[in-house]
Amino acid sequence: MAKLINQITLCVSGLFTTSLFITSLLVSVAYAGTATVKWQEPDKYTDIRSGDSGKTQFRKNVFNQLEKHLVKLTSELPEDFELQIKVTNLNLAGQVEYNFGMSRDIRIVKDFYWPMIEFEYQVLVNKQKVKIETVKLKDMAFMSRGGSNRLSHDTYYYEKRLLTDWFNKNIENMVPAWQEQQNAIMGK
Repeated sequence: MAKLINQITLCVSGLFTTSLFITSLLVSVAYAGTATVKWQEPDKYTDIRSGDSGKTQFRKNVFNQLEKHLVKLTSELPEDFELQIKVTNLNLAGQVEYNFGMSRDIRIVKDFYWPMIEFEYQVLVNKQKVKIETVKLKDMAFMSRGGSNRLSHDTYYYEKRLLTDWFNKNIENMVPAWQEQQNAIMGK
């Protein structure tokens, strides 16, 4: 009798583990929103100067890091959500100044050189536009808020935080309302 109970327990346990695994696969597939970023006329941006590397390589690195960050943020959206961004201006935190002791340009980050980014964006759901807006983000108190970059090795920390705050407030918060609306339409 004890042997039969052990076999039943193992069977139920195996089914539970399998169902958890399948559920986690379904959840991960359901959340895979996408982001595309275009950089419009970067030569006209306020400040994307490099302190210590070539101009082209520095820009490529900045754009790549910020694009990866936006892709990561949108990956938490439902799979039928798409965020399209066209960046029209960028001003990185800090300012590039010549350092006589080091005999080269370096980026100095002080509280009066705040980050700023301007862009146009569209949110598409099932390829239909549901939101279009132009925004200008800036954080004039970027060094006064928690999570100092001095303690972080995250490149472009202040700019990413600016985008994350905007995303959480404007994009992520629209998902539940949209899902509610869809459920009402479908009669759920």
